[in-house]
Amino acid sequence: MLDRSQQRRRSRGLPLPVHQGRGFGTALTHKAHRVAREEMGPEQLRLAARGGAGLEQFYGRLGWKEIGRWPEALRLAVGDDRDEVLMVLSLL
Repeated sequence: MLDRSQQRRRSRGLPLPVHQGRGFGTALTHKAHRVAREEMGPEQLRLAARGGAGLEQFYGRLGWKEIGRWPEALRLAVGDDRDEVLMVLSLL
């Protein structure tokens, strides 16, 4: 049974820490790119990621570019505000 923190991570598509670094996130992201490109046909994908969690670096390694940032847009707890990072990936 997953605890509340694990359930939140799972509902957001985030791997549990025990699974990080094993290529699951990269494989899932590449699959999403293929499905979008082949079945939906957009020129680009966009996402918003929580700053300060290493997601900018993760997505950057996969070709995503940061296009903006909303400072302290996400409040995780009192005194723990994070930037929301806006990113784009060209599919052309």
